[in-house]
Amino acid sequence: MNSPNSPDSLTRSVAESIARRIADQTRPARSLASVVNLIENDETEEALDDLAHVIEYFRISIHRTEYDQLVAAAEQLDAMDSLTNLNVEQFVTEQT
Repeated sequence: MNSPNSPDSLTRSVAESIARRIADQTRPARSLASVVNLIENDETEEALDDLAHVIEYFRISIHRTEYDQLVAAAEQLDAMDSLTNLNVEQFVTEQT
């Protein structure tokens, strides 16, 4: 079992949280499921990159806490460019 603060746990948590919020949207939900599959296959860095692309492509709003989790995962993986190249932070909304 991985630590709750490991990159795969953090990335999975965000992908699953977003998937729950947008469950009624088939295409992005399917894309998020493939992100989780990558994590399950020990491809966490690729999953983080794919998750950033899914957020950017479908223009999915994410909560500040989710973004912070992605940053923590990206820092551990030395993969901040996955988030900064797509300016994922622009999709952050404050949780209500």
